[in-house]
Amino acid sequence: MGHVTVGVAEVNITPPIGVSLCGFGSRKGPSESVHDELFARALVIDDGHIRLVIVTADVISFAPDLVVRIRALVEKWTQIPGAHVMLNGSHLHSGPNVMTFRGMGYRDASYEDMLCRKVAGAVKMAVDALQPATLFHGRAPVRIGHNRREMRQGRMVLGHNPKGAEAPYVDVLRIDGANGLPFGLLFCTASHPVNLSDLSFSAEFPGFAVQAIRRQWPQVMPMFAQACCGDINCEPKDGTLDTSERLGALLGAAAFTAAIQAKPVLDGALRVLCRTVDLPQMVPTVADAEKAVTTAQTEWDQAHHDTKITPYYFAQRYEGLLGWAKDYLAAAQKGGHPVQPFDIQIFCVGDVAFVAYPGEMFVDYQLSLDQQSPFDRTFALGYTNGCIGYVPTASAYPEGGYEVDQAFKYYGTLMITSDCERLIKTATYDMLHTLSHG
Repeated sequence: MGHVTVGVAEVNITPPIGVSLCGFGSRKGPSESVHDELFARALVIDDGHIRLVIVTADVISFAPDLVVRIRALVEKWTQIPGAHVMLNGSHLHSGPNVMTFRGMGYRDASYEDMLCRKVAGAVKMAVDALQPATLFHGRAPVRIGHNRREMRQGRMVLGHNPKGAEAPYVDVLRIDGANGLPFGLLFCTASHPVNLSDLSFSAEFPGFAVQAIRRQWPQVMPMFAQACCGDINCEPKDGTLDTSERLGALLGAAAFTAAIQAKPVLDGALRVLCRTVDLPQMVPTVADAEKAVTTAQTEWDQAHHDTKITPYYFAQRYEGLLGWAKDYLAAAQKGGHPVQPFDIQIFCVGDVAFVAYPGEMFVDYQLSLDQQSPFDRTFALGYTNGCIGYVPTASAYPEGGYEVDQAFKYYGTLMITSDCERLIKTATYDMLHTLSHG
């Protein structure tokens, strides 16, 4: 791809024991052990005019305030603008709590200070390691997940929908040095890393995929980016390390195959475009909100006298959801037309585009981009530069289910409306077409 220089670097971000895990509301306490180490990895691409940064990390997602802090440090240390920094979390559920969730662990300020410095440091090291490079993109089939939205006895549940949308493939960006040998590999697929739920830190199947690739290519730094897996769970899901390692091995083998078969990225300058879309939120009636408060208060009262419930779990689960219900009532009483800002960031690298969304995007967003993007290959990333919660398609709203009716309570106060799909897709396609002509 013309004359570009590329640098890669990685840092260990494993937290100390005692930091809260994140992703499941059922954990009875904070972390107790480390199964395998967690990492953040940085990729910097320079075309002689601008530099673009893609960071992948073994975290559930970066909280918006951490995104601001990391970008500020990167800009201070490297002079790369914050808008040119893309921060993707693998969305693993066996990593530290670095988001403000209700009912899912505490944030640790000391750890987050270290995390911000380490991530920005990885970017700085990648800048210092810039070298002439050639880029390639590829795809290979792999199926390590399934659509989890199952209609069972008239109710939408988290199960298995064999007819549901999926994206059973892995996309890769391979980076070769001047000697013709690869030294970096960005790989991306859509699947929730939710197989492990104990009290140990683990990078789950994305981390095991990295290990599998390194066994084939010891000189290569692999980095996993999470795609649009809002309605996709890893499969099988049995809670064992053996299964997580096998899923990682399958993904790693597919990424290696895609890399071997990859074709060159065509010439073209680097480009970046960012836009904020205001997503309207649903405001409940006062009566519905009062009912939610009554229910949460009753559950709090019952749990308060249950000696089997640990103080940690009580504070997270019951106090967290009671706090949500009270905020829900306040929002109902206030009324109006509240909105959720939603930042879309797009990088163009020759004929390849990276579309980054700060949400748990349903896989249809990825499939639609794959069909309609004007670029030869489009990487659709969720959990990037923050996460506002689930972003379903409009058709999911009448079906209901966890992603529509429940999960927003953990992320904030209100759920976005079904208009989100139209607003997001319209903005994204407009941005892509602008970049493709520019």
